Order: sequence, then structure tokens, then C-alpha cells
Amino acid sequence: MDPVTSGKYQYPKGYAVYMNKSDQAVDPLTGQTIAPSHPFWHIHLP
Repeated sequence: MDPVTSGKYQYPKGYAVYMNKSDQAVDPLTGQTIAPSHPFWHIHLP
């Protein structure tokens, strides 16, 4: 995703989200769907 440089959650280099074919965010390690509060909901890019 594109960089986010304003607001409460900033990702200046962008972020990644793993999603299933139903467009639900999933944990990349387990494949289970996750809630917005999960740490893998948005993964910072280095």
C-alpha cells in the first residue's frame, strides 16, 4: 500500500496486508482471518 504520513497510524514507507480471496485480512503465518486490532493487520515495510 502507499505511504501514509499523517494521522494516528503512520507508515512512511507503506505497508502490506495479507488477504484471502474473500478480501479478508489474514495472519500470514496461520492463514486465519484476523481482527483490525491484530498486529499483522498492517505490516510496516522496511
